[in-house]
Amino acid sequence: MLVKDFMTPTVVTIGEDRNVLEAREMLLGNGILSLPVVDDMKRIRGIITVHDIARVAPADSTTLSKIEVNSLLARFKVKDIMSRNVVAVNADDSVESIAVHIYKKKMNAFPVVDVNNRICGIIAQNDLLRAFVLALGLARPCTRITVEDQDKVGVLADIAQIFKENQVNIISLFTHTGTTNGRAEIVVRAELDNHMDVIEKLREAGYNVLDIMTIRGM
Repeated sequence: MLVKDFMTPTVVTIGEDRNVLEAREMLLGNGILSLPVVDDMKRIRGIITVHDIARVAPADSTTLSKIEVNSLLARFKVKDIMSRNVVAVNADDSVESIAVHIYKKKMNAFPVVDVNNRICGIIAQNDLLRAFVLALGLARPCTRITVEDQDKVGVLADIAQIFKENQVNIISLFTHTGTTNGRAEIVVRAELDNHMDVIEKLREAGYNVLDIMTIRGM
């Protein structure tokens, strides 16, 4: 899964010489949290977010009128408050790497740039969620089975073989190895239909079946 497959190619941007009031109205009008700041050649210069604007805007308890607040924001240029240390990504980066970036840097979105540093898209948290919903088949009706075993070589192959021998299609499979006892949880989403006997086959193979859940799909 690559960024170019899930990014939004049409990006709302702003120039650094525009004022902060304009930036705020663009954010509100488009229902977004950040605006890439670009020059005339669409090269990334910075990014301005709702948090940047909140730093220079009067508090909600202000006695200023709406007109006075707007006048105050209009005095600031975007370049005065934007973040210049922009982390941009490439269209051929993996979605997984971007998810790690967003998690570690606590960012809502990253601009996507080409080899000339020109903006060609943006990828946000919602885009990543869409990617993982599709990749894991989360919207499809299925049976969700969670099993536990030692975190060791061959476990996933063994489980897949059990499903194959019982003519059961696996929609997706992922593991959670964050435990401290050297064990792993394996979550299998599969089309069991009338093949519930595969559960007993897993137990016979020595796997601890923790949970079985029917997912109706979305």
